Amino acid sequence: MPNARALLVSLSLVCASWTSTAAGQGASPDATDPIATARKEYGAGKEAYAAKRFAEAALHFEAAAAIRPHAVTIYTAALAWDAASKPERAADDYSRSLDVAGLDAKQQENARARLTSLEAALGTIIVKGPDGAHVQLEGLSETTVPARLHGPPGAHVLLARFTGDKPAVRKDITLELNQVGNLELKEEVAPPPTDKPKPKPKEDEPPKPTEPPPSEPKAAPAKFPFMKAAGVGAAGLGVGFLVGGTVLGLNALSAKDAYNAGPTQSSFDHANGLATWSTVAFVAGAVFTAGGVALLLIPDSKESSVKAGTGRLQLSPLPGGASLSGAF
Repeated sequence: MPNARALLVSLSLVCASWTSTAAGQGASPDATDPIATARKEYGAGKEAYAAKRFAEAALHFEAAAAIRPHAVTIYTAALAWDAASKPERAADDYSRSLDVAGLDAKQQENARARLTSLEAALGTIIVKGPDGAHVQLEGLSETTVPARLHGPPGAHVLLARFTGDKPAVRKDITLELNQVGNLELKEEVAPPPTDKPKPKPKEDEPPKPTEPPPSEPKAAPAKFPFMKAAGVGAAGLGVGFLVGGTVLGLNALSAKDAYNAGPTQSSFDHANGLATWSTVAFVAGAVFTAGGVALLLIPDSKESSVKAGTGRLQLSPLPGGASLSGAF
């Protein structure tokens, strides 16, 4: 981690730069004004940084940058992650700050130097994809493509979201020490259905009459026991609940990541609600699946007997229950 005094000096310069830029936009008392909200997040980040709550400060700075993108704000978040000993997140923000115009010469020099130093101890991957796609590495800060992401050497999971209602994509990747990899994301589009034209009958030849084949006696359809049918239905419903619980769980993880990137009450309620419904779906799926399997295992005959050695057990249904009799 860089010298603490140097970080404080850099943060002071950043605060002065950001404040002067914000003042040029004019103050707005409306809490719904994006500029006012971004300024509030930045102020909360400054307070957290002064109290040495560096990770909290970085999250506030990133939330401000998500509302109103600014190179200085992202650079400030990088300084906070650096002070919090989070090299992968600091490297992400140093790289992002260099991609946005607004840093002065000294800030650019420091960002490049720190990025080079941090990447020597990390793995790096450059992700490209369709316009508007968002990516993040294992719950770290989400950003748009193209993105330069960092992490410790080893196996990681990359989460990508595309525009519209397209489902999120998870990809397994491997980062190597002091190496830069490349990944191109592509949206999978289902091929359009092809309808083959039906052949037209020849007009010059009338269709020949065909004699129906001799009818064969149909065997009576086998009766499917009611308990078996109920078991199949319950098991299928249970599997449906389990699949739904899995989808809700993945959405809950994505909502949790969004809350970590920009903590708000609405994002917390959304993530908590998804997690609750995911749990309900899993419990319902387990109950229905277990009930369906139990119904399928019930024997078809009304009476079941078990023989062991020379003895016999007889299970007979009674109006008020069942009786077990036998001799050994």
